[in-house]
Amino acid sequence: MGKRPVEEEEEEEEEEVEVKPKKKAKAAAVEEIPEYVDPSLDNDDGEPGAWSMSVTGLEFTTKREVVRKALKAFGKVITVRRYVQGAPRRADVSFGSEAEMKAAIEGINETKIEDRTVKTKVTPVPEVAAEKVKKGKGKGKGKGKGKGKGKSKGTGRGY
Repeated sequence: MGKRPVEEEEEEEEEEVEVKPKKKAKAAAVEEIPEYVDPSLDNDDGEPGAWSMSVTGLEFTTKREVVRKALKAFGKVITVRRYVQGAPRRADVSFGSEAEMKAAIEGINETKIEDRTVKTKVTPVPEVAAEKVKKGKGKGKGKGKGKGKGKSKGTGRGY
């Protein structure tokens, strides 16, 4: 029909400018979500000592350093491992001596770490599964199983 007036075009551009900051606000909200950190990557590299205890009931986001800091008061912490498969709320902590481990078990049990009540116990020794006795190869009674040809039973036609 006719050309648009220049004023209407300027108003439309201003509206588009207002929409762009909203998109940026949504993007900023998405960036605030913490990234998932695999607990198996947040472990001490050393070998655990003989005196090991388990701390259960931890927050999923609890870091190794938080557990180490809470247990450091009871003695020398050798390793802290949160890699336990299927139980990411558990950490295995090893100490330098049995006395330090027992003091930590009694001292930290039923206390709070990052607003969650934790329980402690001696880490159970992993049981080594005994090898199953292998059975011999099964031998069926069908043809081709080493039975031999034997006497023919006929073709079934009666001749």
